[in-house]
Amino acid sequence: MDTPPKDPPSTEEDMLATLLRAPKMPGMKILDRAAFAKRIPTVAAYVKEKRDIQSAMKAATHALLRDPLGRTTIDGKTLYEDEGNRMFPIALSPAVKVDGMTLLLSQLRRQSCALERTLAEDCMCIDTTTLPIPLAQMVKDGKVELERKDGTLTYDNFGSEELLKSILPPDYAEGVQHGFTLTGHIAHLNFREQYLPYKHIIAEIILDKNAGVETVSHKTEDVGSTSEFRTMPLEIIAGRDDTNVTVRSSNCTFKFDFATVYWNSRLENEHDRVAAMCKPGEAVCDVMAGVGPFAIPAAKHHRALVWANDLNKCSYDSMVENIKINRVTNLVQPFNADGRDFIRSASRTLVRDAGKTLTYDPNPSSASRDPANPKTAKLKPIEIYTIPAVFSRFIMNLPASAVEFLDAFIGLYAGQEHLFQHPSRPHDSSRYKLPIVHVYTFNRAEELEDAAAEICTEVSRYLQYPMRVDGFYDLKEVYSYKTPRTKSNLTPPQLQKVMALASGESPEGVAEVPGGLTVGYVRGVGPNKHMYCVTFRLPPDVAFRMPVRELSDEEKAAGKQRAVWERSDEDAVWPGELSEKLKK
Repeated sequence: MDTPPKDPPSTEEDMLATLLRAPKMPGMKILDRAAFAKRIPTVAAYVKEKRDIQSAMKAATHALLRDPLGRTTIDGKTLYEDEGNRMFPIALSPAVKVDGMTLLLSQLRRQSCALERTLAEDCMCIDTTTLPIPLAQMVKDGKVELERKDGTLTYDNFGSEELLKSILPPDYAEGVQHGFTLTGHIAHLNFREQYLPYKHIIAEIILDKNAGVETVSHKTEDVGSTSEFRTMPLEIIAGRDDTNVTVRSSNCTFKFDFATVYWNSRLENEHDRVAAMCKPGEAVCDVMAGVGPFAIPAAKHHRALVWANDLNKCSYDSMVENIKINRVTNLVQPFNADGRDFIRSASRTLVRDAGKTLTYDPNPSSASRDPANPKTAKLKPIEIYTIPAVFSRFIMNLPASAVEFLDAFIGLYAGQEHLFQHPSRPHDSSRYKLPIVHVYTFNRAEELEDAAAEICTEVSRYLQYPMRVDGFYDLKEVYSYKTPRTKSNLTPPQLQKVMALASGESPEGVAEVPGGLTVGYVRGVGPNKHMYCVTFRLPPDVAFRMPVRELSDEEKAAGKQRAVWERSDEDAVWPGELSEKLKK
């Protein structure tokens, strides 16, 4: 069944918008830039003197001819390509109404007919409803001449959205695929199936219309479908075949191979939020650190001491380089190990190294330290930090599976209870609080409350401890605190409370009850799939509980022997090889 034609444009604005749209090229799959040339009627304003161009542009204001979205002024020199160097043309909208006397005055001025020009000036009446008064005055003063003239719009005049709408089938128009994630010089797209036949022409248009984009890629499989490291197989569909990028994010520099590591530029706000919670000299354990988007800002901007780990050797190598680039060598310790093992080994190492000091030089590496150099006196002092015995935070950003690593926290500090504050003395500054855990996960529930409940059940299962939901919220509210242009729907007290809960700390004046967690919505990652940050303080019953493990056959046999021995003589001493192990 044929689709009925849409109603014709009903207003002057609609007609103008239609006039300025790219010509329809349905089904085009090989980009033909010349095919987008289009003749349109305009009013040309010729400025006689170069010094008057800016004044004329300012005077024209709303009458200037702009692109279909009204964002960019169309250049008159390009539009009237046959004009050569004749004065300085400014393209005005065809909606500008210029009466006959105004055009006659311009023509007579060009012909230098003094008498006729004087008569025209005496009787002319310019329509100022569409021609701005300041521009009309410049016409009367002889600084600007007006002329109805056809111009030529070309491929260069149309934006990517406009071009794609003209190429893609009409029923695809509402879902036009032009959004992408920019990572360094790479524009990365996730094509929906119906757009795959058009992927090459879409990529060419994106390459043309976005300064700084040199490569366009798309993933051929879902993230993590072919790799345990959340990397994705890429296809380069336009531009140069180079996936090594340099990215500025969180006021830090990151270098990596986009094809071999995981990176998401849309998580910068979340990286900044968590990094900002870290305090100078605190120890932070970044279990799945990637190339360092959490670890490096936390160290560089907040002077946290970060133990950063990633199992992906490519991520680890890039992280090592990024630590050097951002000059946080002494503040970030990189590791390449399994995340579950790292949680336990790093915690043991920290207890062992507690009390040692680390130094950090905040000055540029090129700064002179010569006492004779007057600039030496302006150097910032060397910073000295003492390694604490306990991590303040654990960051676990592997949403597909990070919750499965939570069992590593069971018994993490068993036998080390003396390091931590007793519930009866929560403000004992000589002892540590149990660490806060930030673990990321996915959930498909439509409502945030339902997602929080499901996530809580999953976290409880892996911790083998009944957790409860103390709060759930959209983290965009917290991001709005950092970005003033983003308006928060919360009052300042409400926002402060949410920020406290999101950090894992209890709001001021509220007693902390073990076992509570908060769930923050980070972003949507696909149809009915959302990313969340779960935050909780490690409960004492989890941290100090001895993990239950299955005894080996040897231990079971030795246990039976010991039981028989002790029943035979209460004063007997177990002589077995496993005696010390079994007494524990």
